[in-house]
Formats: sequence, C-alpha cells, structure tokens
Amino acid sequence: MKPLLAIALLSVIAPLATANDAFSQCMSSAQTTLAMNDCNGAEIKRQDTRLNAAYKAAMAGLEAEQQGKLREAQRQWIKYRDANCGLYFSLTGGTIDQLNGAGCVLNMTKARADELQNLREP
Repeated sequence: MKPLLAIALLSVIAPLATANDAFSQCMSSAQTTLAMNDCNGAEIKRQDTRLNAAYKAAMAGLEAEQQGKLREAQRQWIKYRDANCGLYFSLTGGTIDQLNGAGCVLNMTKARADELQNLREP
C-alpha cells in the first residue's frame, strides 16, 4: 500500500475506531479488503439509523419554518456527502478506494448524526 493511501485510510477509519468498540474489533480482525468493507457497511448502517432517528427527533422539536430549513439543509448535506465521498470511491482506481469511500461516508454520517442530536440538547 502506498504511504499516502495508508495515511488517507487511517485518517478516515481512526476517528470511528475509538468511538465504537464493535467497529474497531471488526476492523482489527478483518484480514481482507472484503472483510473491511463488510465492517464499514455494518457501521454505516448503524450510523445511518442514528442519523435518521436524530433527524426525526430534531424535526419533532422544531416549528414549521425551522422544519423546512432543516429539511432543505439535510437534502443539501446528502448531496454534499455523496459528491465529497464520490471522490474517494474513485481516487486511485484500486480496491483501497472502496475502503476510503466507505470511510468517508461513515465519518460524515456519524458527524451529521452527532450534529442533529445536538440540536435537541440545550
């Protein structure tokens, strides 16, 4: 693995490895790119579930005008996440792109779920 790609991969995975023991254990025991992709996929699903729950809770606590703003912001965020991470999915043409792209989606989804959860907190 090229040093720059290894650094990119670690910068995408490291923040989540400390945040979720199951994800960290999965990635530590993964021996192949396919196994690592499976770990990423499972954690993306978990974080996406968190994001959806946080979005619904945030919407429930807002007035109609604020709900419209949050809805539009969320739509724009999804477009940005997909465009931003799309770069990582095609950066080198190698199998590392799948890990880097999924890591991008994972990190951005977790960060957005955290942000939406904070909308409810005083």
